[in-house]
Amino acid sequence: MSRPGSIIKPVTLYSSQKDIKSSFDEATKSWICRTCGKEFNLLESMGTLGCFQHPGYIQDDGRWSCCGQRIHSMRWLPSRDIQRMYTSNYIPHPTTVRGCQACDHNTSDRPYTHKDQQTISSLSAILPFMNKEFPFVRRKGFDNGVLRRCAVRPLHVPPSYAKVEYQDDEGNVKECDSDTPVPTGMELRAYTTDGRPIDNWW
Repeated sequence: MSRPGSIIKPVTLYSSQKDIKSSFDEATKSWICRTCGKEFNLLESMGTLGCFQHPGYIQDDGRWSCCGQRIHSMRWLPSRDIQRMYTSNYIPHPTTVRGCQACDHNTSDRPYTHKDQQTISSLSAILPFMNKEFPFVRRKGFDNGVLRRCAVRPLHVPPSYAKVEYQDDEGNVKECDSDTPVPTGMELRAYTTDGRPIDNWW
């Protein structure tokens, strides 16, 4: 339920008690965020944008396409081979860098997109409980009757691009070119003037 693409089943004031209870149980279930390791539930955290994600991908040069941050490489230690003989075969992972886009807590490696937003009207039966835990007016993702799962951000475009495919703030896939102002959204693909895809965005 806290994975991108999964939403609380719509429950209105006219829904059956069984459906309302099912949605309420899902909303109050405890999860562990895969990104930051914090415990959370949807009732109090949905739309609060209390975590951070990278909406892009890691380029061949080890930098994120969305923000240009470089992932930390593993340092070699002379004692590591000896230590492995006396401990476990656990191989440590490189330290991650904080995401560049505010988002809700997540139990998946897939980032949230604007398609994951949910309207307030579809949550009307559990709305009073959500508002009691954390008022909607204070939730950063509350925007014109919807709860966003990730923040609105300006589109990042690579240098010398001709066309960029992106997802707008409503979740629709659109295109912009170098002659138009850069909109807000989440970039998907970019192309040069001769139609070749751009892999390095920085």
